[in-house]
Amino acid sequence: MPDIFPIGDRQSLTLEDCKHLITKGHVVLPGQLEKVAVRMFEQPELIAFQSAAAVAKKCGVSQTTVVRLAYHLGIGSYRRLKKLCGNYILEHTSRSR
Repeated sequence: MPDIFPIGDRQSLTLEDCKHLITKGHVVLPGQLEKVAVRMFEQPELIAFQSAAAVAKKCGVSQTTVVRLAYHLGIGSYRRLKKLCGNYILEHTSRSR
């Protein structure tokens, strides 16, 4: 995996790639966004199967903050963030079988 992804290439990121970008300091998340990101890494099914409003309520942030996470990571939309989390779940479910 490259050490950093150009913004244009970030729409094909995996959940692991997002975590790498954050831990390496390539993406710095303000407090509320970090709160949502931590929850996303702990419970990707929350993002994959819930609306932004439901995720916001469970994280104690605004719906706008949840949507903003996708843009801040360079993914582009909450829909793509949901897909990214869903793909992670599918990949890890099929590996465990």
